[in-house]
Amino acid sequence: MPTRSKDSSTASTRPPAFPATRRRALAAALALGAGITLAAPLTAHPAVAASSTCLNGVLAFDHNDAEAGTHKPEATQRARNSNWELWGRRTAAGQVERLSGGLTSATDGRFSACHNGTTPPRDVHVRFFSSTGDLWRVVGAGTAKPGDPNWKNQTQYTFTTATQNTPPATTDLGTVKVPRAMQQAWKITDTLNQLYWRRGTTSRCWTVHQTSTCDPLTVAWRQDGSSGGYWDHPSYPGDTSDGTDWVVLKGDDPDSKHLILHEAGHWFQWQLHNKQWPPVRDCNGHTLDKGASAACGWTEGFANAVAAYALGDTRYTFSNGASYDLLDQRVVGSWGKGDWVEGRVAAALLELWGPNGPDGGNWNRTLKLMNAYVSSDFKQYFTQHRPLTGLSTTGTAKTIINRNTIVY
Repeated sequence: MPTRSKDSSTASTRPPAFPATRRRALAAALALGAGITLAAPLTAHPAVAASSTCLNGVLAFDHNDAEAGTHKPEATQRARNSNWELWGRRTAAGQVERLSGGLTSATDGRFSACHNGTTPPRDVHVRFFSSTGDLWRVVGAGTAKPGDPNWKNQTQYTFTTATQNTPPATTDLGTVKVPRAMQQAWKITDTLNQLYWRRGTTSRCWTVHQTSTCDPLTVAWRQDGSSGGYWDHPSYPGDTSDGTDWVVLKGDDPDSKHLILHEAGHWFQWQLHNKQWPPVRDCNGHTLDKGASAACGWTEGFANAVAAYALGDTRYTFSNGASYDLLDQRVVGSWGKGDWVEGRVAAALLELWGPNGPDGGNWNRTLKLMNAYVSSDFKQYFTQHRPLTGLSTTGTAKTIINRNTIVY
């Protein structure tokens, strides 16, 4: 077993004690947080100061704005919370490698891609990705066979800035624009912030069902996609789903932020229900103004409400720019009546969550309800599950649903 080594010259090898006055002076210095300067470095070689090299700028994309009307004017928007990586050589003879990574600013799309090292890097550039952390991504950039569905392609869109061979300590790249051929991918990525910021939980994940490792929301988009404009829910026996649980978009679908968020809203409802889904049938060809089935009216109405709530308005906008205010009686007066009609369900939900509604001015209590219960339709949500979670079904709540032609 280990033993203490014996040394006959203990007195000569023991560190000399500080005189009392020196001990008191040292204690006072430490108590005051005073620094003690070393006469010589601790190592045989002098320390080398770190060198910082940064490429700074703002990431932005152009897009056709369906929310602005059927003429869909081109607008420029900053890309918030977009993944970036700094690549370059640590030495002149080194390999090009990833040096650092991060997200563009959540407020204005700014980035500061920096590398700290003993020597300045060479041949550096910034690479951007159509994703946000590990929480959501847009795929479809890889080579696809003619006729293949979007979801068979799992490659993110990416592009790089021009290479800076011997950059100074700070380089201002100005506004970096996403290439036109892939700008829709960044519009999708940026728009999904609007839903994530209102997800109603302190978990970094999308719902309370996950806290650390999060299910990512995947959107498959291709300009030449063979199909799009739907959420591909996990398969049920006998249905036609491909079972990916991805949002699938194509062409100019992303011109409408409402459309992006509507389809993401289906995925969000599935996540709120801890990957359960109401028994939806007879929903093909559903429309805002006509009923298809009770379950269809509920799930499509909720998705419409998600889009409007996330964007802070009360309408639904199609990719061609046609827009309908769900609370404007001049618009919806001739629509079908009752809870089979998705437009009526969406309007009722928006009013329940609204500033004059009974739910506290937001949707958080409904999200909490959906974490616990899977409502098969709006009627079950309103008459059975709201009372179980302390949400009103009388007074203002009843007036709201009646005003939207839903009567129980």
